[in-house]
Amino acid sequence: MFTLLALALPLLLAAPRETDDPVRAWTEDALFLVGELERLHPDPWFGCPREEFEAALDAFLQDLDGEDEDRARAGFLRLFAQLSRSGRDGHSIAWPMSGSALPVQLFGFGEGWFVVDALAPETIGARLVTLGGVPVEEAVERLAPLLTRDNEWNLRAKLAAALTNPELLAGVGIPCPPGGLEVELERDGRREGLALAPVSGNHAFLGFRPLPPRAGARWLEGREAAYRLEVLPAERTLYVQYNEVTARDRQGKALAEFVQELERTFTERGLARLVLDVRSNGGGDNTTFRPLVEALKRPPFEAHGTTFVLIGRYTFSAAGNFVTAVERETKAILVGEPTGGAPNQYGDAQTVELPHHRELLVRISTRYHAFARADDPRLTHEPHVAVPLRASDYFAGRDPVLAAALAYQPPK
Repeated sequence: MFTLLALALPLLLAAPRETDDPVRAWTEDALFLVGELERLHPDPWFGCPREEFEAALDAFLQDLDGEDEDRARAGFLRLFAQLSRSGRDGHSIAWPMSGSALPVQLFGFGEGWFVVDALAPETIGARLVTLGGVPVEEAVERLAPLLTRDNEWNLRAKLAAALTNPELLAGVGIPCPPGGLEVELERDGRREGLALAPVSGNHAFLGFRPLPPRAGARWLEGREAAYRLEVLPAERTLYVQYNEVTARDRQGKALAEFVQELERTFTERGLARLVLDVRSNGGGDNTTFRPLVEALKRPPFEAHGTTFVLIGRYTFSAAGNFVTAVERETKAILVGEPTGGAPNQYGDAQTVELPHHRELLVRISTRYHAFARADDPRLTHEPHVAVPLRASDYFAGRDPVLAAALAYQPPK
């Protein structure tokens, strides 16, 4: 065991930035990372005590000799993920950016992991059973320790991308052969195998992607707008999508103007309930959402059973801060699955460039956002009305979360 900075600083000052020795390259990058964590992060050891992090660093360095590049990379990501072992830091991230991915998009529904988009359209709707002969549940268990997270729902969103990343899969013992990775899919009780060859430069399958649109699912349409509203006459409901936490949308309309339009529409149309959907809101500027929160505290929205906020795993960062404020200050009813963002969370991540492995994107949180009580132990916002996302609903174009909000009756 050693003191991190005492060992790291002399090496970093003296080390050349080019070396043919992979052990030295990963060692220098790991020590550089330690220095950046202590320089940038407000509390780098909040989730993993310093002594335990040092032990993990020791283990990583000792295991480097003889490791191939994929396993060394996985070890580095596993070390970095110690930062968020206790949650609350999904903004910090280390991710390989080589630009290749399996040509499928996955999503973890209640029934398992399903193909929701693919180069081969006939695979869409199938459930993933194995990758390279490894059950998908085991692959998830291997990949999870490599990923930072705010909570389990934020982790689940990241796992959808990790399960299609050839470098991450290889790092946990699921290599992709030249002919493609053999996967097993199931549809209507029948299983079939096929080889998936990685594609490069196809942005349709790279990185973290939202759930693709599905006919009939209103919440998956119109997500390019920061905020929009729609009257549902039959339900006497104003449906509002709040997709980005920003002061102005791309057309220049201020959130405050939109809120006035929202209030005016609700009153003039004689509507009975407001449904505010933040399931596709990944964040933005958390200093800008006050006009919307204040509106929810005024008549007619302040009455119990009038305002519903739809939440989910993609509700993250500043959107999580917004939900925290709504939960604390209003009588809005939360509906859906738990949020991907924690009530109190680290954020405002800054990108750092490793000396050697510059193909790794590394971002480190620089600020702690405490919108809940300082002693709030929660890692997510649990909905008042829990509605899981099921593959059967998604592929049929149904939105059970919105349906639950529209059908809600206050307890008597």
